[in-house]
Amino acid sequence: MTSKNDSALLLDRVEFKIFAANEHLNNLQEIQSNHPDAQRIDPALKREMEIDCFLAQILGTLDCLLMLINSRLELGIASERVDLATIQSALNARTKNISLLTDMHQASAYDGWLWALKEFRNLTMQRPSKDAQYFLFDDTTRSTKDYQNETIRSSDEFINKNLIRYFQQSLKQVRDLVNSIRVKEPLLM
Repeated sequence: MTSKNDSALLLDRVEFKIFAANEHLNNLQEIQSNHPDAQRIDPALKREMEIDCFLAQILGTLDCLLMLINSRLELGIASERVDLATIQSALNARTKNISLLTDMHQASAYDGWLWALKEFRNLTMQRPSKDAQYFLFDDTTRSTKDYQNETIRSSDEFINKNLIRYFQQSLKQVRDLVNSIRVKEPLLM
């Protein structure tokens, strides 16, 4: 079913990415509730795909936001060079809304919520999410030095019961971060 809101989502890639991440999270919740038996291959593959898609969309939201900042504030950075540090440097050089990305910097700092989300995504690029979840939910392996050398512990559950709540919280944090940045700079609305 198409609506006016669907068309608006296509025009605002930042909101589109948030919407897509939410859809993947909904799919993951549905798979989890409809297929509690994690031993079946089909639901496990579907879960893994939804986890990967959620992570790609949620982190892609912030990449889209940085591209939007570059474009709307006319920073002139080549698209392949757009990242948090480059955008911040350009904002500083042009004394344009220097504090615009303060919250994103804090979230990206070591052990910040965005840092942890990116680390989890990086781990899932190398191994299944069930093996990477210890990073999020096992406080004894939280430091990067420890978790890189940690022997992967197998779990009886494919998805730790806290992962969906963690993804819900991450989605809210990204949405709040995007909104706070947009409020600071009207050209981003």
